[in-house]
Amino acid sequence: MHILLFGGFLGSGKTTTILQIAKYITENKCETVALIENEIGEAGIDDKLLTDSGLQVKPLFGGCVCCQITSDLITAVREINETIKPDWLMIEMTGLAIPGKIAQLINDYCNFYTGFKTITIVDMARWPELKEILGPLVTGQVEKTDFVIINKVDIAGDDREEIINDIRELVSNVPIKVTSAAEKLPSEIIEEVIHFA
Repeated sequence: MHILLFGGFLGSGKTTTILQIAKYITENKCETVALIENEIGEAGIDDKLLTDSGLQVKPLFGGCVCCQITSDLITAVREINETIKPDWLMIEMTGLAIPGKIAQLINDYCNFYTGFKTITIVDMARWPELKEILGPLVTGQVEKTDFVIINKVDIAGDDREEIINDIRELVSNVPIKVTSAAEKLPSEIIEEVIHFA
């Protein structure tokens, strides 16, 4: 099972990005995907309850299910690995989580995965404001990630290059891709996100 852990501040476009990647995997790779939604979203998830971990599962589209946890994330990841056995597990963290800290927990307690990567979605239009107001929270979401997708370039101001350079200073050694909220995530970016050497 490959695990993709997605972080990013509220409203950055995590859910849209995750669903596009999940759909790409199921349609183009013909592999199964389980999604963990770690915050209450717009979609009601009320299908089947796996009582041991408080995991609710709802089918989304071919080869993809959405899971909402009501207890411990590590327990839920183990439960999904044992019961659903997907090819991919995609975890959407709450907009206030620091992905690097969650990644450390998964690395420490879930040694059964075949590949693991953290992806942080950054809202380019709000980056300067969020960084000024929330400082370590938003920079912490970018630090110690494996891949950065800078979203909403289409509604950002004139300081786009400055924002990209600012983020690059936080994570100089990881891929940084820029995309528009108005368009589908390009397949080249998706392929890079799901590629494991």
